[in-house]
Amino acid sequence: MSTPHARGENDRLGFIEAERINAILEDTSEKLSFLDSITPDILQHRDELSKFIGDEIARTLLEQKNLENRYEILIEQRAAMKGMVNKNKYKEVQEEIQDVSRALKESTNNLVRSLKDNPNISGNLIKVQRDRTELNDNLLRCIQEIRDRGKYTTLTHKVDEENNAKIRFQQLKSREKGLSDAVIKLQQTLKEEQHTFQHTTTEQKHAILTLKEELLEVKGSTSTDSQFRRKESQASVKAIWREYKHKEHQLEIRLKDLEDKLHTENVVNNETKDFLTRKVGSLSDKVAEWEQKYDSEIAEIDGTISIVTLKRTNLLEKLSLLQQRRERDLALEAAEGEAERLKELNIKEQKALLKRQNRASRTLQREMRAFVKRKKELEAIRGEGKKKGKAGKGDKKGKKK
Repeated sequence: MSTPHARGENDRLGFIEAERINAILEDTSEKLSFLDSITPDILQHRDELSKFIGDEIARTLLEQKNLENRYEILIEQRAAMKGMVNKNKYKEVQEEIQDVSRALKESTNNLVRSLKDNPNISGNLIKVQRDRTELNDNLLRCIQEIRDRGKYTTLTHKVDEENNAKIRFQQLKSREKGLSDAVIKLQQTLKEEQHTFQHTTTEQKHAILTLKEELLEVKGSTSTDSQFRRKESQASVKAIWREYKHKEHQLEIRLKDLEDKLHTENVVNNETKDFLTRKVGSLSDKVAEWEQKYDSEIAEIDGTISIVTLKRTNLLEKLSLLQQRRERDLALEAAEGEAERLKELNIKEQKALLKRQNRASRTLQREMRAFVKRKKELEAIRGEGKKKGKAGKGDKKGKKK
């Protein structure tokens, strides 16, 4: 037997096959309608669900916003302290920046975990209702198409659309993977820039120490030459210092920009990853469910058709035998009709007589039982009367004494 996928679009279903498929599809549509009728109204409970789920997420978002504001303030303070003599305050601000950055990272992880633990329930239920309604509409259109034309083009087109959606989803996954690779490359670039910045700072400090040593050596020369060289060295040191400070400031700005971009990319990457994970799970469940449903329905239809075919063959054989038997019976009925009628009439009279005899016998038995019962009751009543009479005489004799 050919399955629906093995047929071409120009093939028409047989009448029996179309009626059986329509019966299955109509039963499925009725069950979907029943499920839709017992599903609660999501729009009425949306506010309650949002309030119940959103409190923890709102608190986490507020905490994260406060940490981000504090991080920006500390970055501005650190930039303003560049070049100050007092390095202790600068170190304190730097340590506080690290603490706030660590707290911000933990807050982001908590937010992601809360979003995972508390999905959009109302949205999911609305999507289930929408998918159920769409499936019911497709089934009804397929039923009507099978009745009118004996084909199922609507169902075939719907399957093709689902396959195209799967292909687009795979393309989206590939794009997300490319974005993840780009984020990894940006992280590596950031590490290289940080390493370069540290190396440049070390070289600058080494150059400053070298210049200071050269300055001390110049001081040992003649006073005129010493003063000249001192001024020249100071000017050179200041120029180099200004140049290095300018480079350091540019590197800090670039580092801050890269940190902000990295943070943004991490948040976007986590949200995209969570969304795609949920989408993949949902599509996998749907694919498995539809494949299982398809296999079970095809097996059920094949088994039903086999059973009906076997029953039809047996019934045709029985019909042939019955027709032959009826022809013989009709031939015999003409000769035996009157005798059979008289025989049946005699049997009916005998049965009626036997029934009357049985009824009379049961009536006599019932009357005999009632007579025996009444007789026993009368004897019992008489016996009790005699006992009471004897007891009364005994009491009178006692009183006379």
